Amino acid sequence: MEMKICRLNGRGIERFIQYLDSLKTDQPGEFPRELLGSSEFADEIGGDTAWLDALDLSDRLESAKGLDEVVRNLGLLSAERDKGFWTWCSAYLFDRLCKRNGGRYSPGELAIWVAEPDNWQRYYRHYLAAIWRVYAAHRDLEDQLVVLLNGPVNTPGELWAQVAANQKLITNRSMIGAVFHLFWDKQKNERKRGSGGAGARRLSQVLKQFERTYDFYAMHPEDLVRLLPREFDRFKELSA
Repeated sequence: MEMKICRLNGRGIERFIQYLDSLKTDQPGEFPRELLGSSEFADEIGGDTAWLDALDLSDRLESAKGLDEVVRNLGLLSAERDKGFWTWCSAYLFDRLCKRNGGRYSPGELAIWVAEPDNWQRYYRHYLAAIWRVYAAHRDLEDQLVVLLNGPVNTPGELWAQVAANQKLITNRSMIGAVFHLFWDKQKNERKRGSGGAGARRLSQVLKQFERTYDFYAMHPEDLVRLLPREFDRFKELSA
């Protein structure tokens, strides 16, 4: 039976939050399936939930592309601010996205599930809204976005956490190019060793210092890479 994509209203979001909170207690509740269809908790948008079923959640880049198609097919003109839509999508995909510990759901922090478009420090953590927004902003850099959007949707990684947490960095085309230059192995088609953890945290620290002096938006990615201190030399692939 075809199901339509919906948008949670305020009551629906609160009901979903109550469920998520219950999972952290000794008496976890049953998933509130009334959230998934048109009801007092959700308003129908249209389309087909089969579009979401088809997402390859083991691949963040492919999922971001798929979500972009869903947004365009639905004609959502302000999707980046559509809290109800993204929260409904995470509720619909909850069983596929939520990690488990000892046979029980382990939902983690609320921001993973409930989109907060007015707070970027939390919005970038949303499994679905954040990867779509970055992909939508840099569609023409898809081959470079793989450095940030690889691996499973529910395992973002340290590099994503450090770069995406800073809105000035994640919206900058040159920054995307620089991160790709530094941390993606073009021959092996995978992240370079050391690109996560301390390497990612150190890059974030250095760039925050540099942004006070340099206009990153006016720089070529390779010029930005040249600015980095010698500790990053092992990642650089600069031309003469």
